[in-house]
Amino acid sequence: MKNLFRSRTAYRLIELFTGFPTVRFYLAEIARLTNSNPANVMRELVKLKKIGIISQTVSSGKKYYRLNKLHSNTAQLITLFKSFKQNSIEIRFKENWILGEDIPNMDPFIAQVFIDCIVSSLKKFALNYQKIACIHHDYHLWFYITEDDAKRVAQVIVEEFAKNVRFMTTVNTRIIETSDALRAYSEMIPEENLEKLANLELLEIFNTHDRLHTEYYQWGWIPPASDMFTNTLTEYGKSVLRRYGVNEAKVNDYLMTLTHPTEPSLMKIEQDEFREIGVMIQKDPHELQIFRELLRKFQEEDVKEFGLYTHSPEYEAKFEERVRNLVGHIKSEILTALQNHYIKYFYTKFIFTEEQGVYSFEHYLKELVRLVSHTENLEDVKVQEQDSLITLRTERERLIKELKLQSSDRVLFDEWGRFMITKIYRRYAQIYAFYKMTAILEEIGRRIGLTLKQTRFMTKEEVRTALKGKKINIDHIIGRGLFSVYYSTENEHAFFVGAEAEAARKLIQREQIEYQSEIKGQCGCRGVAKGKVRIVNIIEDMKKMQEGDILVAISTQPDLLPAMKKAAAFVTDQGGVTCHAAIVAREMNTPCVIGTKIATKVLHDGDIVEVDANRGLVTIVKRGQ
Repeated sequence: MKNLFRSRTAYRLIELFTGFPTVRFYLAEIARLTNSNPANVMRELVKLKKIGIISQTVSSGKKYYRLNKLHSNTAQLITLFKSFKQNSIEIRFKENWILGEDIPNMDPFIAQVFIDCIVSSLKKFALNYQKIACIHHDYHLWFYITEDDAKRVAQVIVEEFAKNVRFMTTVNTRIIETSDALRAYSEMIPEENLEKLANLELLEIFNTHDRLHTEYYQWGWIPPASDMFTNTLTEYGKSVLRRYGVNEAKVNDYLMTLTHPTEPSLMKIEQDEFREIGVMIQKDPHELQIFRELLRKFQEEDVKEFGLYTHSPEYEAKFEERVRNLVGHIKSEILTALQNHYIKYFYTKFIFTEEQGVYSFEHYLKELVRLVSHTENLEDVKVQEQDSLITLRTERERLIKELKLQSSDRVLFDEWGRFMITKIYRRYAQIYAFYKMTAILEEIGRRIGLTLKQTRFMTKEEVRTALKGKKINIDHIIGRGLFSVYYSTENEHAFFVGAEAEAARKLIQREQIEYQSEIKGQCGCRGVAKGKVRIVNIIEDMKKMQEGDILVAISTQPDLLPAMKKAAAFVTDQGGVTCHAAIVAREMNTPCVIGTKIATKVLHDGDIVEVDANRGLVTIVKRGQ
């Protein structure tokens, strides 16, 4: 039997036929499914047919090949290859996996950028992760790392911070530089007349984007890797404060204050710029009346007439239709300011695929109507926020003097705070890059014969192979869309589908959640709040939020900000102190517990909980009906 495996092509053919023992295949189909040269396939088929392993039939003038069930070695071959596959799956996936991220709107094209980077390109700065596993259900991603990798990589990074604190400065500087480079290139990516580009021109765009995005992730991944999965950086920061004699009861408070950013994030800058347009309106009584009257009429007349549920998709669509009437009735300087804001930030909804889309101009008009109508004096809000920031900076400086922080430790806390600023900065650049690459992916798919969604399930090497005019396994790519598992190491990047994917999933997803009345996490922002739970993971969930509710999410993204503004507290499954939820919480001074791992699995809409962010504790007061 060993003669059957004398070539790689022969092995692939037998693997195909034993995997589908009752199916017949024609030559071109076999070549495509095994990703083999047709001439090599034909040569091996002749040999396998001569041995008797493969039988041949002719139908409508076409030759078909299938496994010969009557051959004496057939049953042994089927058993052997099943064993090969099972052993292969267990070798790869039998690990102590921990859930890294659970992202409801993430596709493999995007995921491959950071996954392939952190298993191949981190070693020049820290350590590569040994292996990564991703489960894909349509556009829903579960990203897993091994527990050993999470601890090992975080420890190396934090030890480097401790040994050379200026490395943190370098990380922040390089995040800005690589984000700027990615954004600058993305602005040059064409969106029209793509059919005129040659395959190699599309390939050049694809490769350049991948290179720049990989360089971006080499630096951008360092802050979350240091704390997101293990709290390693947080524990190191606490140990530094203990060296200065900080009482254990105050360690958390001191850490939150010292690591609080002293400058606004790009997300906060966007909000402030939008609020300035609202200030312009509120300073003009005539303009303000136009905006407030539109909202009053809509709520008192349109909503009743159409029976729309507040903030339902139908409600929002009708509201957008009504606000278009403002365009011809408001001052040109207000309209111009809003148009400029729209052009600057429209893409920020694109998290992370075409299913999210982008913001329309009417979206911003609609939010402006709400802003000037619901907030009595925006100028006062601005002054209050500025005063709060001054108070924070003053308190921070007081602690620095009280502790007599050494310059190296001050740099530690300064740059730690900047991690939160650069996190949002790089995220804006990344969202824009993925938005601009969508048209490129769509054109690549059109040339291959795939939809945009199917193209997003290709490996990077498959894209390169296809654009060079070589054959790829189209059927396998199409099969990944519904359910697949992606596996990545420094030397292997592969998708598994069907029974293999299911076997891999069972080895990866083994966590069992038991009932508990308390959930423990990490303090993202101090404070205490009590309220009704609302699980909010996607834009459609935001309609559930009422003022004072507790927003519970796997993690938060900029598109959930309207719901976050209503929340009395945030609770997330994932995230370290530089995560989006923690950043927003600190800027809004909202109690926040992050990194609970299980909040969205234990809590349900309607539960009453108390969030004690000072202790990182969420207590279930009463279960919802």
